[in-house]
Amino acid sequence: MNSSSVAVVIIGAGPLGLGLATHLRARGVEHRIFGSPMQTWRDMPRNMNLKSLGFATSIPTPRGHPTFPEYCRARGLEEYEPIEFATFAEYGMAIQRDFVPYVEDTLVTDLQRAGDEFALTLGTGERLRARRVVVAVGLGYFPRIPEVLSGLPAEQLSHTWGPKDFDSFAGKDVVVVGGGSSALETAVLLHEHGARAQVLVRRDVSWGGKGAREWERSLIDRIRVPISSIGHGRENWVLEHIPWLMHYLPASKRIPFTRRHLGPAPAWWLHDRVAGQFPVHVRTSVIEATSRAGKVFLRVQVEGAEREIVADHVVAGTGYEVDLDRITFMSRDLRRQIRRYDLAPRLSRHFESSVPGLYFIGPIAALSFGPLARFVAGAPFTIPAVANHLAHGANPLASVWRRLAGVRSSTPLSPAAPDRIATRIEL
Repeated sequence: MNSSSVAVVIIGAGPLGLGLATHLRARGVEHRIFGSPMQTWRDMPRNMNLKSLGFATSIPTPRGHPTFPEYCRARGLEEYEPIEFATFAEYGMAIQRDFVPYVEDTLVTDLQRAGDEFALTLGTGERLRARRVVVAVGLGYFPRIPEVLSGLPAEQLSHTWGPKDFDSFAGKDVVVVGGGSSALETAVLLHEHGARAQVLVRRDVSWGGKGAREWERSLIDRIRVPISSIGHGRENWVLEHIPWLMHYLPASKRIPFTRRHLGPAPAWWLHDRVAGQFPVHVRTSVIEATSRAGKVFLRVQVEGAEREIVADHVVAGTGYEVDLDRITFMSRDLRRQIRRYDLAPRLSRHFESSVPGLYFIGPIAALSFGPLARFVAGAPFTIPAVANHLAHGANPLASVWRRLAGVRSSTPLSPAAPDRIATRIEL
């Protein structure tokens, strides 16, 4: 089969992939985009809510509209918090229909380096070549299962990520491991669908507080504790308004900060659906997990005392671990060529990896750009940066000028820390 050729391929049709496509289209950059639009968000259970505020969750288009709050207001829906995942998925699908109607709902099954280009194979069997590739796959490849739980049979173990039939758990004993929003909200939905749920939290539950909405706060309070797209506080304000700063910090400072900042913290609006409804055990650790006679037996240490918990199913609300080797459509040889911070790619200021022409955006970029990159809130910084670089690369005169000027945009900054640094994200 003869292969076609294209300037840019975007792999992934979530918020960042769609947003990037709108900007490339506006700049006249030839591209194709593959993936099922907003699939991860459409798979989220009904009645599960975004942890982020409405104004922080817009998909950036070249003209800046419609924003997510504008979409919600036009339909008489909540525009601040809490907002259902389903509403955001519908908003993303509207962006796709209006701005990126040419999304190709198929998977990339193979991606390899081919000289100065990339060779791709699609689920349809089509083969094509691309001069540049942007990987925008989100968190779907990276659910983290703790080693102590990993030996359980697949039918007795799941992760909070992905679609669930909560009705199928009615009358069953289900243990949720984790203390973040996804863990607690999963436990709530299990309980509300008739399951006997209980939660094991490694430390204490750090509930987010309900603050006044921005227009209700005094000017002094807004100056003293500014709000940003990722929450209140001066650190968060700096992360949003000076987003490139984190990239230029030494990795020895940036990566530990990225790991600890904005950790698991259930939203305030979830509290009343948890308190007194089912057991939440804090300061726990799972020592052993075994399956016998169709049941799961957990040996658990709870506040220093050991006990056994028997369940029908365990749900791991234990976050995500970015690992390039889990992106199975990328050839092993290509993955080996990518320089890394631990398991994640090291990226240039243009989000380009050490393989020229190969870009990564979304949570996978967090170790290179800090916590902002983990969220949709980072899209207004990420997307224009990548789109501008791709647009310049699509211009032959610009490429010649860069070569004459000695600019090597694909060369990542040298790290200031060892390669092996943990890459975990907990939500």
